[in-house]
Amino acid sequence: MKKLDSKIIKIQKMMGVRNLVMEASKKDVLVNKLGLKEEHAEFFDRTCGGLSVMIFKKYLRFIFHFMKNSPGEDFTTLSEKEVIDALNKNPSIPGNHKQWVQSIMDWVRVGLNGRLNQYQDLNFTELYNESKEWHDSLNLGQGDVNYKEENTIIKDFRDADGYGFYWADLNTNTSDEECKRMGHCGRTGSNNNLYSLRENKKLPGGKFTLNKSHLTASIGNDGILYQLKGPKNNKPQPEYHQYILPLFFVLGGRGEEEDYLIQGFGSEYASDLDFKITDLPDDTIKELYTQRPELFESYSLRSKLNQMGLIEMPGLQSFVLSIPSHAIDRYVDGDWLISRRKWTDAQGVKRESKSYFFETLLNDPWELWERYDNSDWKSTINYYLNKENEERIRGYLISLVENPSEYESYSTEELVEELDGDYNVRNALSSAVNDAESEDYIDTLRKHLESKLEDYGTVLKLNDEGAEIQVDLQSFIDQHVDNDEWLLECLDTCGETNSECIFDEVIGAWGFEKPRWNFDDRYSPDVDERVFNDVLVDRMSDFM
Repeated sequence: MKKLDSKIIKIQKMMGVRNLVMEASKKDVLVNKLGLKEEHAEFFDRTCGGLSVMIFKKYLRFIFHFMKNSPGEDFTTLSEKEVIDALNKNPSIPGNHKQWVQSIMDWVRVGLNGRLNQYQDLNFTELYNESKEWHDSLNLGQGDVNYKEENTIIKDFRDADGYGFYWADLNTNTSDEECKRMGHCGRTGSNNNLYSLRENKKLPGGKFTLNKSHLTASIGNDGILYQLKGPKNNKPQPEYHQYILPLFFVLGGRGEEEDYLIQGFGSEYASDLDFKITDLPDDTIKELYTQRPELFESYSLRSKLNQMGLIEMPGLQSFVLSIPSHAIDRYVDGDWLISRRKWTDAQGVKRESKSYFFETLLNDPWELWERYDNSDWKSTINYYLNKENEERIRGYLISLVENPSEYESYSTEELVEELDGDYNVRNALSSAVNDAESEDYIDTLRKHLESKLEDYGTVLKLNDEGAEIQVDLQSFIDQHVDNDEWLLECLDTCGETNSECIFDEVIGAWGFEKPRWNFDDRYSPDVDERVFNDVLVDRMSDFM
């Protein structure tokens, strides 16, 4: 461990980083102490290193304020744990937030040389604004006079006199030289490598040459092109496409001479400003597709080929979404805790169970019905009692007396008052109406829940096991997603046939509004006469 620490210190000194927290990883703190799920913790640990806990806590407060100010929501009483739980429900940190974190850390490591001290009290948004200002304010630079290229040249467009463009392998993931020349951070991920499109040209007078950088590319050891940008992180101008295209035919990737340097596409910082194959003219795209079709595996590129009439693509596939009863709240807002039970088991361990409304509605709905009134049996005779059951009640009551003829003229209500001394009939009537009301109430609640789930598609099943919904993914996306670039990135991440992954990305995105439980608590249940009389028969069988 001491050897590892000494190596880390040595690397930090080489980078000029001395004030970063000296820890191998903060991932355990994020996961085990703060409760952040492992995938999110891994992102912050990988991106922020020793500052991961500090940056995450600032990000957490940023998310809280974001949720607090959401229209139509009341998140003012959320705890830190509840905000983390909400964050954990998302499949990944939203892409724009990842870029904010990366931007902040580029600024800290390069712009501040690792010294965040005077800025450590700034909140997440303020840190990002500082980092953005730094990115935007880097001097463009004019290149180097009489520069001698020491880096390996992987593609050379220069003439016999050495003038013109070429691609240089900088053999590093961080370059101060490229930073000064290009006005960006000159940095990429630890497993990536920087490449620079440079130009060597003669200055007036013929005695001097000027060497400038025009584009910077970041390519990973996995053959993924993560970034390709112009000065100040601007999108490459079309005039440079003639030098970008040959880069896709350079060999020597993944350490193998026969492999292409570029095998696919990814993203890091401000991906919308990167060069995209779709920036090329259609005839050039067609030529590239003919020679390297494996580059066009992403949904966005296949979609472009489809538009050009080169391939046919099926629409997004529908699928059946299965939701366990305990997970309904992920799809419908407004669930709440209705009961909590604590006990100590046989081994002396303290236990606790919680019951939430949605799960109870599906698994044990009768717990939700609290009304019972055994005094209103008279109205049941007048409004709900059918002729057959009325005759049964009359026959039963008259059979209890010695002289039945004396009571034949009595109304049913009078017979009950006079002869139902044990309250058997009255209780049966009251219980039957209570059961009928509760059935209507629970059925109405379930239909209301079903109507909310129908925002996602056709509800095929809703019972104690949960819900099954037929989701027309294409229709759902057309209705809920208006950011085409985000959608293409989502489809590229999931693959166009992984409908559930695409669906999860959409509903997990910040800003997606789930249907909200808004049942009217003033609702008064109705009594179905058929249900009432069927239940009454069962009730009367106990004493008749």
